[in-house]
Amino acid sequence: LSSGINAEYGGGNDYRMFPLSACFDDKQIDFGTIVTPSAAGKPPQVDWDKIPGNPDKKYSLLLYSPDCSNCKVHWWAANVRIGEDVTHDDVTQVHNYTPPVPLKGTGFYRYVLVLLEQLSDVEVEEPVDRISELTGLIDQHSLTPVGVSFFQSSWDNSVGRTLAEKLNLDEKQFVAERPKLSAEFYAEELFLRKEWEMKTDFM
Repeated sequence: LSSGINAEYGGGNDYRMFPLSACFDDKQIDFGTIVTPSAAGKPPQVDWDKIPGNPDKKYSLLLYSPDCSNCKVHWWAANVRIGEDVTHDDVTQVHNYTPPVPLKGTGFYRYVLVLLEQLSDVEVEEPVDRISELTGLIDQHSLTPVGVSFFQSSWDNSVGRTLAEKLNLDEKQFVAERPKLSAEFYAEELFLRKEWEMKTDFM
């Protein structure tokens, strides 16, 4: 996963990253876990005990989708210290959390949760465009990726509400609507079965 992030977002840099342990309630997000938009309605919880960070540094948590054209930056909490509650007053919510919005009939979207080390406090005078590219944000704010995880999500009934309430978009304007293919149902079932087998191996 780290090599994939370097290839897609590294901009020629070889970032050394550790697996970022995070979850939505009891749903762990790692190795491409499938999480429904409804289950990801609130920001993920980070397991700080498993993060080898520097307590003297400040960090950013950023949820980014390379596949969503309408909303790439789904969340950006900046000026976070290791172990700190991301809702603390000292934490800057550059972008309030927006749940996944994969469009109907377009399959699975990737959602990448990145922990970025800051050189200094992040101060944003103007709103950051939600369709900003991750590489641009990294360069502009002198951020260094140090931890990463990702999950996948496909359309459910919560997406239309999120588009309307969070992004002021009408789901009906998107024409990519078709029934989910049988192959997509099979792929999802197969992935969930493999995920369960991987977890039971460690139980």
